[in-house]
Amino acid sequence: MEKVKENLELNKTEKGKRSSSFKWLVWGACIALFFSFAFTALYDNFRTYARQYNNSPMETVNNLLWIYQSNYLLYRDLYNKVNETNIDYMELYLQPSEDSEWIWEECYMEYFSELENCFSSLNANYDYFAQDLITGAVVSNFDYENFQLQEQYFCISFLFDEAGNVTVDNIIQGVDIAQLRKNINEVIRGNGLRDIAQRYCYDSEMVDFPSPQLKPPKNCRITYCVSNEAWEKRTNAEYSVYYNNNSVLIDRISYGTSDYDLYIQAGAGTALTIIMLIVFLLAMFVPCVGNIEEAKLPWNRVAMPLEAIVLAICILFALGSEVISMVAAICSGAAEEAFSYIFQSGAGIIVYCLNILALWVYFFFTWFLSIQLRALRAMGIMQYIRKRCLIYRIFPFLKGKILKMYDAVAHFDVTKNAHKMILKIVLVNAVVLFIISSLWFGGFAITVVYSILLYFALRKYISDLQKKYSLLLKATNEMAEGNLNVAITEDLGVFEPFKPQIFRIQRGFKKAVENETKSQRMKAELITNVSHDLKTPLTAIITYISLLKEPNITEEQRREYLDILERKSLRLKVLIEDLFEVSKANSHSISLHITDVDIMNLIKQVAFEMSDKLEAAKLDLRMNLSEEKILLPLDSQKTYRIYENLFGNIAKYALKGTRVYVNGFRIDDTVVITLKNIAADEIQVKPEELTDRFVRGDTSRNTEGSGLGLAIAKSFLELQGGEISIELDGDLFKVTTTFKM
Repeated sequence: MEKVKENLELNKTEKGKRSSSFKWLVWGACIALFFSFAFTALYDNFRTYARQYNNSPMETVNNLLWIYQSNYLLYRDLYNKVNETNIDYMELYLQPSEDSEWIWEECYMEYFSELENCFSSLNANYDYFAQDLITGAVVSNFDYENFQLQEQYFCISFLFDEAGNVTVDNIIQGVDIAQLRKNINEVIRGNGLRDIAQRYCYDSEMVDFPSPQLKPPKNCRITYCVSNEAWEKRTNAEYSVYYNNNSVLIDRISYGTSDYDLYIQAGAGTALTIIMLIVFLLAMFVPCVGNIEEAKLPWNRVAMPLEAIVLAICILFALGSEVISMVAAICSGAAEEAFSYIFQSGAGIIVYCLNILALWVYFFFTWFLSIQLRALRAMGIMQYIRKRCLIYRIFPFLKGKILKMYDAVAHFDVTKNAHKMILKIVLVNAVVLFIISSLWFGGFAITVVYSILLYFALRKYISDLQKKYSLLLKATNEMAEGNLNVAITEDLGVFEPFKPQIFRIQRGFKKAVENETKSQRMKAELITNVSHDLKTPLTAIITYISLLKEPNITEEQRREYLDILERKSLRLKVLIEDLFEVSKANSHSISLHITDVDIMNLIKQVAFEMSDKLEAAKLDLRMNLSEEKILLPLDSQKTYRIYENLFGNIAKYALKGTRVYVNGFRIDDTVVITLKNIAADEIQVKPEELTDRFVRGDTSRNTEGSGLGLAIAKSFLELQGGEISIELDGDLFKVTTTFKM
């Protein structure tokens, strides 16, 4: 009896297992059938929305751009007919300057040549006529006299007035006229000949070439149209064009949006995705299926591995586009029309049944894959990967190799050649990508997994770099706060070679402190010099004003005092103006008026203007300037001031009765001008300090120099890209200025 009971219990258990095995199949079949009917019920909505998106391809911005630019071809034909000439595009549209004619001609010739290459497509697929508004002359490729706007499927007309301004005429026809006007106005707005030059012709090598003068079409109307009859009879006509780098290239033939794209826009793809998501959630969470870890088919007692599930999901998404194509074929009637050739009657019912069957298979496949993933709920992600992932078996080996490579990268010596390290990383990545790309489907999902793993590896690597960098940054911050004896004992990874550089940084800080001390000293001397140079003439002015107030001075004394006051006032004015000039120059607040300046002629002019002062100082000027005309882009006034200061400096400080040498010449692309003289007094200042403000070779400050002449010259030179250098050889004083051409 006990054995009989045991056999009965075993039979009940087996029946329960078989019942559990088929339960998820029954539920999946019912759910897939329900959503197949539900999705089919949405076809009328898809069909309605698809019609709204099916616009004419001729009304797109790209196609209108091609048509609009074809105006430049037809206007030339019209112009030649009206004026009985045969001029080319360059003569008609382009008015370049002499210096840049060749480069703009070459550019525009290439542009118009590409338009000409597309003219055969325009002539074959569009009717057009261009009419001169003054003479009435017409250039056309059809019988324009019998033109009727209501007979046109598409029509657009451009009206050019006597000034070349273009508007859209009232001769217009299209599927959506309001949108057509918006598109064509957008095209007109930014595609004149000058706009085309900016996009198509202009590049970095043409910066120095002035833009040409352009003549637009004038006093004409140019109309393009496609009749209803021609549109209905279209076969392989090229009614749509695309652009590549602003060049006119017909590289795709189209009548507008494909049926697939239309139904994607109508929401068929979105609806399909939502239903798939609902099926997935039902398979994952409905309690009626039971708490199963594995969904086993009767003939399959082994659960699907993770890799197979991922591959199947990729196939599922790939088949989604085929489902949308099926929807488009059914809604457009193409499917029923195709089956009507096979079945004389009942083609619609057959198409409907096949549609339900295809959708049922698709949604059941979605249910099946979701059931396979239901084990995630009970097992957890990590346990699921350990049990179901085939790749996990080779994971320890891959992990060791990856960690070894990671450690090599983390401790790479950045001071050495990185070619080998980069080559290894690129090769490993190439092998991985090659394996992924070799899979004829499923590559996207594997790429996502690979990208996630790469992300975590890079995040850890960057995190380690940040930690090492923070140690290095902490040390540098301590040095910045004054601790020049900081030491780093930790491992810095790739930053390890920077440790020896810390000592150099410490020495650099010490040097910076010394320079700052020197700077503070120079500031103090600057204030002292400014006070002295301003106070001297100001004191004299106050003194002589007091003397003028004396009641018993003679007329001769009064005139003498006034002369002295005038000289001191002018001296104070010059000093203040020089101070403002050098301050403005150092703050870069001076505006330059750049023109082509003959530098050698300018030196001669300055020498002539300063000849009186040089003769008064008994100096013999010897000039050796290049006879070649050398033009430099300079501000003539500022450049004149540079050499006026240099000649003035010579007149003040050169030894009387000596010679002054001025040489000017060009070496390759550099213009060099030198001025040499013998100093009257011994110069006790370093050459590099003579161009500082208020620094003078006359340390006793007995002369009337302000100490700003060389500072102004240096500032004006640097503003214009020039350089100045001073050399001292005993009493020989040499100033060299250089310009780059």
